[in-house]
Amino acid sequence: MCPECSCDNLDSAVTCSRCGAQLRGLHGSMTVLNNRYRLLKVLGCGGMGAVYLAEDMRLYGRNVAVKENFDTSSEGQKQFEVETRILATLSHPNLPRVVDYFISGGKQYVVMDYIPGEDLQSIIERDGPQKLDEALKWFWQVCDAVEYLHSQSPPVIHRDIKPGNIKIQHDGKAFLVDFGIAKFYRPGQKTVAGAQAVTPGFSPIEQYGKGITDQRSDIYSLAATLYFALTGIVPPDAVERLTHNKRLVSITSINKSVPAQVESVIEKAMRIRPTERYYSVREFRDAIKTAMVQPSYTPYRTPPTYSRQRMGQRQHQQPTMTPDFLGCFMQLSELLFWMLIAWSFGCCLMMFIAYVLTGVGFGYFITTGNPIPLLTFLFVLITLMQALRLAHRRHRRKP
Repeated sequence: MCPECSCDNLDSAVTCSRCGAQLRGLHGSMTVLNNRYRLLKVLGCGGMGAVYLAEDMRLYGRNVAVKENFDTSSEGQKQFEVETRILATLSHPNLPRVVDYFISGGKQYVVMDYIPGEDLQSIIERDGPQKLDEALKWFWQVCDAVEYLHSQSPPVIHRDIKPGNIKIQHDGKAFLVDFGIAKFYRPGQKTVAGAQAVTPGFSPIEQYGKGITDQRSDIYSLAATLYFALTGIVPPDAVERLTHNKRLVSITSINKSVPAQVESVIEKAMRIRPTERYYSVREFRDAIKTAMVQPSYTPYRTPPTYSRQRMGQRQHQQPTMTPDFLGCFMQLSELLFWMLIAWSFGCCLMMFIAYVLTGVGFGYFITTGNPIPLLTFLFVLITLMQALRLAHRRHRRKP
């Protein structure tokens, strides 16, 4: 069968007659393995093996997933047995069950529950970045599964958590699949050759070569998977981040539904040094929940700065004039007082004072725009001039 379209081809064919994909020497459709499992189509194919959809003829055509191991080396055979032994001991609602294991034609096969649904990578590529609430619905389920793996004795490290290995069913239930490079964690134990495999963007730096991987390695991959779901962007490879100082694209710049506090939690879980990440899945999950209930941080805003031209305009703005009845009454009282003084004495000194006050009133009007003092002092000046004129006429009429 073709690894892409499951079309049957001749044994001598190199490429698929339907889609043109490179053939991998897979079994043909309707092939029966172990006198029990009839192969229907190819679910997936990689460098380490292939997964077929098959029907169990002993259990009335129940659908199962049959995984074939391509690696015939001794280390590869041992690693496949490790995977089978890991899955056989597990029982969790978000993990597939192993139902059978056999060797046929010198190749190893493991039979698991068939998990229908679409993988997360296909969903994101089709629909784009998800809102935080939607992404967390499946993320909490995967966290539960990983926490369950880490709680085993010894802990089971998945080491291949990525969007392509997370199946989402129609009812929203999530499954973590493919334990092809999983291993039991023993402190100080380096990764064997049969378990060396990385997925650029989702594998931590310690997974390259023969580094020591532990629970924090899965936490990095969990955070990278959530990052991909929220942005639709594959994170930079860990080696490039270390050697070329490549930075993560800000989640909040792409997805406005993600608070800055949650982004900080994800970035901490994806730090290059394992000692700077969260140590457990529970700690990582609790940090996200805490960040979601924290009030959003509002950065301090500095007072606005103005150019010289704008500052000059603000300085020359005239205040709004509002009527002041008490002030008018006081001004009128003062006017009557000066009129009385001028009528009584008719002194030139009063005229000088009136001129001075009028000048002060004019300056006040120019500065503030308030005309009341100017009008008042002008009225006083005119009154004094009229009083002096009348006094001069009386003086001329006397014999």
